[in-house]
Amino acid sequence: MGSLEQKIKAFVKEQGIEVVGVAGPDRLEGPPSLDPTYTMQRARSIVSMALPMNVDAIYDFLGKKSPTPHGLDQIKMNQKLFRIATSLAEYINSLGYKAGAVPSNNTYRRSPDAFSTHPSFSHRFGAIASGIGAQGWSGNIMTREYGAAIYLGTVVTDAALESDEPMHPRYFIDTSCKGCKLCERTCVAGMFESEREEYVLINKELHPRGKRVSIDLCNVSCFGLHSLSRDRKWTTWGHRWIEDWVDHPPDALSKLRIRYILMREGITAGDSTPRYDIIRKIGSLLWPEELIENYINKHPEHKREAERTRMLFDFAEQLGVGGLRDERILTCGQCALICGPTIDETARRYNTLVESGLVVPGPENEMVNVPTYEKAVELRKKYLPKITGAERFKDAVASTVLWHKFYFGIEPKSIVGGIIYDRKLKKAVKEKIKGHKDYT
Repeated sequence: MGSLEQKIKAFVKEQGIEVVGVAGPDRLEGPPSLDPTYTMQRARSIVSMALPMNVDAIYDFLGKKSPTPHGLDQIKMNQKLFRIATSLAEYINSLGYKAGAVPSNNTYRRSPDAFSTHPSFSHRFGAIASGIGAQGWSGNIMTREYGAAIYLGTVVTDAALESDEPMHPRYFIDTSCKGCKLCERTCVAGMFESEREEYVLINKELHPRGKRVSIDLCNVSCFGLHSLSRDRKWTTWGHRWIEDWVDHPPDALSKLRIRYILMREGITAGDSTPRYDIIRKIGSLLWPEELIENYINKHPEHKREAERTRMLFDFAEQLGVGGLRDERILTCGQCALICGPTIDETARRYNTLVESGLVVPGPENEMVNVPTYEKAVELRKKYLPKITGAERFKDAVASTVLWHKFYFGIEPKSIVGGIIYDRKLKKAVKEKIKGHKDYT
């Protein structure tokens, strides 16, 4: 009949997922977001899974051909993985254990800082613990099979599973990343430092990644609030620029200043709240499969942007989201998208991005691709959408309500767990530094 672990893996592979691993009670020591009991009481083990992103859609996205295929892939695959995780949990329940699926994304622990976004359970940390991946320089999880362009899913269970062998913490950092670090160059907001490391402490081991200037810089670029590359030669799919950063990248800004700019610029788009809300609902809720398939199947390549946008608006309304302005819900994510299973593939994706030009608003509210910064400035002056003060105020209020409704609060267990974890991390880093000095 096979062991419980074998049965679980066989079930997952029958669903079309080849990358799967398990971590038992001995492999789940780390940050609070690696604690499975937050998701399900008495949970002791996890099952971690990964599916690849659509590579053709990645090239369309990076090459400024169209953001639509990648956007559809995000909707389809996040829902698919969540659905498979739910089916796996039901299967484990049928074997006499308790299990639950962790939503694909956007389920965060409540915090006095509503923008802190600490996951209820981190798929990334679970992937490390279960041995299916390790951190790359960007902090994204890389797998041997697909690189970092993946979707992650997790099931928690009260079964005491036997853990799979983890990857070495520096498996990618000292091999692929050492001679690459192209992910650092794809962040228009400059979130990563190019040389310094920082660490996550998991199971008493330090897992390195590139030092982050501020996680809020990621939010700035992901929300399309700053989309211009630091050399002014290409953009993301966002159409807004923070003018102060065009000539002076935000490297030396304090974290408080960056947070202020994030909140200030967030209301300039006029639809930050509905854009985030549709991402939240796709990531955290499981929708009828027919609803998702019907929307995805309506997107032949020949449809114009205006028509695709209207279709998105109709779909969003079915999810209970109104107020969107265009179809570009996803504008960034390059640090994961360019990271392929080989250095050569990563280089090809990176070159596609940096040679893609700049996309800016054009006639009829459609984005157009231009080859130079000067032309982009000209078109933005003419066609950049104007947002009224009333629209900005409405969006700011809506964002405040949404973030406080779902993410603001005080959770003593998470706070205390975070303090204890931070002390352990600082001690481990201090010992690492001391050991290095003693060795040299």
